[in-house]
Amino acid sequence: VHSSGALMHTDAAQVVGKVGDLGDAAERMDYLTLSGHKFHAPKGVGALFVSRRVRFEPLLLGGGQELGRRSGTENLPGIAAMGMAAELAHKCIDGGALERLREMRNPLETRILQGLPDATVHGAETARLPNTCSLHLPGVDAAGILILLDEAGVACTAGSACHAASVHPSHVLEAMGFDARHAASTLRLSLSRMNTVEEVEVAASAGLSAVEKLKTLSHQAGGPVVSG
Repeated sequence: VHSSGALMHTDAAQVVGKVGDLGDAAERMDYLTLSGHKFHAPKGVGALFVSRRVRFEPLLLGGGQELGRRSGTENLPGIAAMGMAAELAHKCIDGGALERLREMRNPLETRILQGLPDATVHGAETARLPNTCSLHLPGVDAAGILILLDEAGVACTAGSACHAASVHPSHVLEAMGFDARHAASTLRLSLSRMNTVEEVEVAASAGLSAVEKLKTLSHQAGGPVVSG
């Protein structure tokens, strides 16, 4: 990026509390942003890192708060809470939180794959976050699974987003070579250090039950219940 004369911005929303030291990569970043709610701070607060190597032109002008970088009254409670949340996240990483996350996520994936042999895990063999599981569940609509899981008390998200009543594939899955139909059958589950092994077991059981129910309805309807 730098050799082309451009600047590098890193979206680090998923990093804090889930990835250790960024190493040499941190030295090459020009801008870095993060979101507090991704590591248990309140929603509505985040942080921007600006390298001393680059100039920064603010988008919001006025009172000159934040050293002129962003005008507007500071969200002091949110900022203080995010600072404490960041300290706790750092301590948890040093205390082995990342390995505990993997110890919950891996059995979750194993249980799903054992119950659904045709399911696959995106990025299973690559370096990835220790807490996130992206599952492709052929033959079912992730939107339908979300409804059933919500009824079971399990919060998760689909790998596709709805805009104006039409389903669009995740741009990440699209970049990996998957189409809209594949994305419509993708489910993403994210764990945190506050989850328990028992909750993971509940989520796995609820997921398998939801898929079985949708496939039964699909069979009765005479075709796969898949959108996209």
